[in-house]
Amino acid sequence: MLDMKKAYSTLGLDENATEEDVENRYALLLRKKRNRTDEEDRAAGEPTMSEITEAYNFIKGAAIEEEIKQKEPKSKTAARIGYIYEYYRWHIIGSILALVLIIYTASSVIDSRNEEKRIARADLKVTLFMDYQIQNPQPFEVKMLEGIKEWKDIHLVEQFAPMDPKDEYGMAMLQKAMISMAADKADLYIMDQGNFEKYGKQGAFLNLENQPALSATAKEKRRTLDIEKEGTQWVGIEVSNSPALKSLNLPAGDRIAVIRINAAKPDNALKAIQWLSQP
Repeated sequence: MLDMKKAYSTLGLDENATEEDVENRYALLLRKKRNRTDEEDRAAGEPTMSEITEAYNFIKGAAIEEEIKQKEPKSKTAARIGYIYEYYRWHIIGSILALVLIIYTASSVIDSRNEEKRIARADLKVTLFMDYQIQNPQPFEVKMLEGIKEWKDIHLVEQFAPMDPKDEYGMAMLQKAMISMAADKADLYIMDQGNFEKYGKQGAFLNLENQPALSATAKEKRRTLDIEKEGTQWVGIEVSNSPALKSLNLPAGDRIAVIRINAAKPDNALKAIQWLSQP
């Protein structure tokens, strides 16, 4: 059975928390759990949204009852009726909020599935993986679709991957970049020299030596790395002079295009790298 101690504990607060603390915490938990299901919360050992709403209503109801007692009304019956109204009003509001949350979650799931389908249909998945934060990567997409006219869409991601993080934000972005490189499966990566050397040595990129479509690539544009257990391989092409890259107004430095070794659309990645290598 729910009591005050358990209600506060469910919200992650102590019993000395103010009304403002309760309101702020409840709003925070609503945002945090908007895309989570009760099953996911139970599996993680966390309170579900319905349990959080029940705890919130319990605390609000107790606060209302205490306020009524403080006022010492002349009619206890009237006070009790007022309390019941206020208490159940919060239950009704909580139920409405829970319903809104369910609708929002369902809408988010549908939107997420539609986005996954759109990404799967894209002609190419491209990640701009650089030691530089690109504010607006869309000109790159426009240029590429103008250059490869038979394509209808590319899925473009900008990943800030600092080589020498200076603060907590930089460290967080570095960790995110490492997770992205391990988990995300772009077809084509465009990287700066530092990140190319850092991640390329792990054997994540396709050996371009046996790709007839790239056999005419000038030697000065080829970028090789000593791959662990594999030896020296040609895995990248310098594409700094590509109109698509120039549209981003990047700072000076080489930009190298590589193809993920397990790319879902390797033929399109080869077509893209050919186009990018042309001035």
